[in-house]
Amino acid sequence: MVCAPVANAAEMSVGNYEVLNDRWNDHSWIWSVTHSCKNDPECGTYFVDPIIAPSTPNLNVIAIPRPLKSQRFQNTAFFADGRYTLTVDVIDGVRCLGYNLPSHDVYNWDAASLAGTIVSTYDAGCFGAPGGTSTYTFSLRRY
Repeated sequence: MVCAPVANAAEMSVGNYEVLNDRWNDHSWIWSVTHSCKNDPECGTYFVDPIIAPSTPNLNVIAIPRPLKSQRFQNTAFFADGRYTLTVDVIDGVRCLGYNLPSHDVYNWDAASLAGTIVSTYDAGCFGAPGGTSTYTFSLRRY
């Protein structure tokens, strides 16, 4: 029998979270946050397993769009110094009128307050505008 270890107070719990942010005004996200599997960013589980998902403060995040008008993404959120960092390439991170462009997004948040920033970098903007970097704020709320 394998039991989950008691979570450190500085680490966030597995479960579902609503992403509250100032980036999107036409949809929102629900994150399914689970334990990360060993050596596989596309794998998450609700159970700690010494072989597949050993105890670690790193978490697996699956981002589910609401409504389903955007692409889901998934990766490991790494924990260090009381903060999580999640890096994802989003196929439709730059939303233009009639089309979308990709972005590289870095989510960084405090494990206790569940508040942080999204730094989004993109090679091109809408309608031929140059690429750049935009920063947004967000917070997570248990769902």
